[in-house]
Amino acid sequence: MPRRPKGEGSVRYRKDLRAYEIRITVAGVRKSLYLKGPKTRENDKRADLLRRKLALAYGLTPLEGSPPPLLDWLEAHTEALRTEGRRHNTLYHYTRYIALVQEHLGNPTLDRITPETLEAFFRHLAGRGYSRSVITHVRNFLHGAYERAVRYGRTTHNPVDLAQLPKLPSRETGREITEEELARILEVARGHRLFPAFYLLAALGLRRGEVLGLTWPDVDLEKGEIHIRQALVPNLLTGKVVLGPTKTSGSNRTLPLPQEAVELLRQHREHLREDGLYHPHGLVFPSLNGTPIRPENLRRVWLDILKKAGVPRARLHDLRGTFITRIIRQTGNPKLAAALAGHKSLQTALQHYARVSQEDLKATLRSLKLLPKPEGKE
Repeated sequence: MPRRPKGEGSVRYRKDLRAYEIRITVAGVRKSLYLKGPKTRENDKRADLLRRKLALAYGLTPLEGSPPPLLDWLEAHTEALRTEGRRHNTLYHYTRYIALVQEHLGNPTLDRITPETLEAFFRHLAGRGYSRSVITHVRNFLHGAYERAVRYGRTTHNPVDLAQLPKLPSRETGREITEEELARILEVARGHRLFPAFYLLAALGLRRGEVLGLTWPDVDLEKGEIHIRQALVPNLLTGKVVLGPTKTSGSNRTLPLPQEAVELLRQHREHLREDGLYHPHGLVFPSLNGTPIRPENLRRVWLDILKKAGVPRARLHDLRGTFITRIIRQTGNPKLAAALAGHKSLQTALQHYARVSQEDLKATLRSLKLLPKPEGKE
């Protein structure tokens, strides 16, 4: 194992875990990251490289001469985010962003990056067809990396603050599904074994992963409640679907079930029992093999239902947007809609989901009265 400078963390091999434990202490708080694998000379080097990245990211490595190279810093920043609990899929996207940076910007030191350099980079990404969403995420990643660099004295300023994104069209945000379309969709879906799943997506505005991640302990049919506390999502590194936390901390919630939903789930549970697919701690919506349903397979069923119902193409996620829009329209309370949908940010619910229909505009303008009533008229 290579010698380690004092104060820059430590590495030890844990036989009980069959993993290397990399430990560093930041402001009196110990942070640990584990690297699984057998103890070998190659893994010794990998573990020590990880320790050095963390020491760099947390300002434990003495700054000698110029600031660190950009790619070294971005990799160190990503590993620090891993220790701070950033999710696997988010980290996967960060590695993609680093590859884009390397391809266009190379590996200058942190202080050589200017707002003009970054703006040229963003224009390059736009020219290659990357969406506004992706370019914005790349910018946010770089901004966070430079914020860390400023905080730990690796550079004096954050050039991302002054860099502007090019003008790009906003991504398609989907559409509202009309009441008549929804009735046709549910009528066709009624004949499918996953009808209760589509019902919950429409009636409660759940995310696809939240529905597929439901287990029977999450469903209380006696109280008429459903607990959203996990989601089934694909792991972009392995390609497998896994049960993990919900999208945000505000996504965990308990929702009352409409009585018809209670009846549907009771019937669904009986069908699972008849098919040998029910387990008291199992998934509410398993595949015919008893395994988790992959999100793309649920989407295929959805598109088939739309076709049979004669409904124009819509995203499965549009059921959620439709739910949020109608709650706001019916109650005039966007905060209630955000809470029901599991949005911590009210702004997100309004910006990305709430729709304004032609009927909304007509109803508003019809009720608008600017002129006083003529005298003598009621």
